[in-house]
Amino acid sequence: MASPYPLYRSMVRLYPRDFRREYGDDLVRHYADMVADRGARAARTRTALDLAITVPRYHLEHVMTEHHSTAAVSIVIGLFAAAGLASLMTGLYPGMILFAVAVVLTVAQRSTLASALRVPDTNLRRRRLGAAAILGATFVMSYVTYSLLIGDTWTGRETVLATIGTLAMFGAIGFLIAGLLTPRTSALSR
Repeated sequence: MASPYPLYRSMVRLYPRDFRREYGDDLVRHYADMVADRGARAARTRTALDLAITVPRYHLEHVMTEHHSTAAVSIVIGLFAAAGLASLMTGLYPGMILFAVAVVLTVAQRSTLASALRVPDTNLRRRRLGAAAILGATFVMSYVTYSLLIGDTWTGRETVLATIGTLAMFGAIGFLIAGLLTPRTSALSR
């Protein structure tokens, strides 16, 4: 059986997926009621205005959820820290301001970041500890290679190895701490 009002049903797909799952059928029923009460032209006009206003709003709300905001803050802090450390490795000391910005953001957002770390999820804990292990192995390999290749002159190869090793070391420490702070199960399920 074909769904009633296929054009409107396709317009409902403009909403975020979670919103569609929860309210999609209700929106179509409401549209059908509006067509029956006010007529097709009035329903289309009202619905077009409603879609123009509410679709962007619900997408913005979807993006601004706590999970997405925490991920964005974490990525920004990581990029500032990496840029600051890279500037230190290349001798551009004024770039250390970026590292200072990362530290200030971390301190300012510590409760948000800490609550994101404490979400009980066994798979997330396993992924964070796995990432720490991979970054730790990368750190060891890059510094072993670095120590074997270092010569009398400093070349771009040594700079790349030192940068990769340093970033991997800080990343391994960060993921190890995050993994250890992530609970295996929630306190409610114990």
